[in-house]
Amino acid sequence: MASIKLRLRGNSKQANIYIRISLGRGLDIERKSGYTIDPVDWSKAKGKPIGRDENLKNLNTDLSDLINQLNTALNTALKNKVTINSKWLQNQIDIIHNLVPITNEELIVNYIQKIIDNAKHKKNSKGGLGLSKSRIKSYKTFQNTIKRFQRDSNNSKDFAIIDVNLNFSEKFTTWLFSKNYSINYAGKNIDNLKAVCRDAKRNGIPTSDEVDLICGFSEKKDSDEIIILSDKEQDNIASLELESDSLINARKWLLLGCQVGQRYSDLIRIRKENIIDHKNLKIIELSQIKTSKKVAIPVLPKALEIIESGLPYPISNQKFNNYIKQICKQAEINTPTRGSKIIKTDRSNKNKPKTKGVYPKWQLLGSHVCRRSFASNFYGKIPTPVIIGITQHSTEKTFLKYIGKTSYDNAEQMMEYFTKIETKK
Repeated sequence: MASIKLRLRGNSKQANIYIRISLGRGLDIERKSGYTIDPVDWSKAKGKPIGRDENLKNLNTDLSDLINQLNTALNTALKNKVTINSKWLQNQIDIIHNLVPITNEELIVNYIQKIIDNAKHKKNSKGGLGLSKSRIKSYKTFQNTIKRFQRDSNNSKDFAIIDVNLNFSEKFTTWLFSKNYSINYAGKNIDNLKAVCRDAKRNGIPTSDEVDLICGFSEKKDSDEIIILSDKEQDNIASLELESDSLINARKWLLLGCQVGQRYSDLIRIRKENIIDHKNLKIIELSQIKTSKKVAIPVLPKALEIIESGLPYPISNQKFNNYIKQICKQAEINTPTRGSKIIKTDRSNKNKPKTKGVYPKWQLLGSHVCRRSFASNFYGKIPTPVIIGITQHSTEKTFLKYIGKTSYDNAEQMMEYFTKIETKK
């Protein structure tokens, strides 16, 4: 069994303290610990400094910390069948004392850039190759966040991958909250931090053994913060008199989106060729960008009416979000609603966090309202698995969370179906 001990060598007043690792079968290695001591202050029996004063007590603490870090590194190395020799020991001591020169690739910001540059060849969450556009965008945003953190807390000096430990995570989290970022946004940054470090470790970059101990977090969304457009609100929007072609086009996308239950990135790609006839039904066939899953969506009467009047032309997500706010403001979708939005100021709102509060509903609307309205409005009217087959949520639990329901709501829904069947009998 491996053991780590301290040993004093030399009789000078600045004698070197050595670290000795015994691996069994007569295999011993040792290197200078980087600390010295006057032999009169050393306990040979206990193998550590005699705590006569504050300086010796501090030295004792530093040596204990050194041994603990080496123990962790040794256990990891033995687990991964790394060769343990004098060179390995010296390298670990140098790393602990920050004597190993940091290469450009070992800096957090630079390594994030490496991930972005090699996105096409990175393994994605589906097991294939190539990161999605949204994931690349997430890394770019995270990179900018790290740059701001370095500027505010490290005098703009670059942090290295090896710096990321529990203490770093705590400081980063505290800084994120000091900027009034939401719990979920802060949690995503911690998740990204761990993802970058794990990728670096797989590629031979030195990382802290505490990376796996860092925990992400998120805030459960209250049901009253899940924003949808009811059937009545959609009817009000449909009957609204609009003069602007841009707003008329955006309204078509909004109402169509509430009938097909797809993310905006998939909704905006619907073309005539995606609409087919199948057993006297019109079906929209799509391959979702995020999941790569193929989905067949029945064209409901309201959706058919929009399609037959002429499919809308594609617009950017940002324009869509701006247009539907204008439309819903005109439609007087003013219900006081709890949510988060960016409070505009005279200065740039770039990277500005959202502020929680109660606002007129139209101010909180974005492209996400389409898919969520579909899922919420049809929940309880048609079987949940059928809705999930269209929205393509990974699990029923994820779907219920998405619309602010629980498994108890699902149980109640099942009993309603059962009661209806029994009543018919």
